[in-house]
Amino acid sequence: MYERFGILDVETIMALLLWGTFIVVLIVLQKFAWKPILAGLKQREDDIRKSVENADRIKAELAAVEASKAKILEEAKDKANIIIEQSRKLGNELAGQIEQRAKKNAEEIISSAHQEIEGERERVRNALKKESVQTAVSLAEKILKENLDPEKNRKLIDQAMKDV
Repeated sequence: MYERFGILDVETIMALLLWGTFIVVLIVLQKFAWKPILAGLKQREDDIRKSVENADRIKAELAAVEASKAKILEEAKDKANIIIEQSRKLGNELAGQIEQRAKKNAEEIISSAHQEIEGERERVRNALKKESVQTAVSLAEKILKENLDPEKNRKLIDQAMKDV
């Protein structure tokens, strides 16, 4: 029932049409679909590569900033230690100066007290001398007034001694 057409029978024509359609679709896809898809993939790959490079660059910058921060903190710590040490030295010097002033003031107070004591001693000695002289004069006056007898003189002297 089927007749054969030879080389161009239906199966061959269908196969040729199938291959022709495949090649046309392949050309159309390559021109309108694969090139933009491949270009988009290439663009995305470039964007990802740039992002990775930027991330590496930022990571390196961050490491540099961390190192700089650590250096600044170390310098600040050193400066703080220097300031603390200077403050200690200044405090010790001020304490020494205050102590020297206190000793000097104490010595001045002691010296002043010694001078006052000496002045008071001298005043007391002078007062005792005056009183002794007055006592001696009054005793002599009494003796001369009553130059009666040695017994009375002795009593007067004893009485004057008791009064003193």
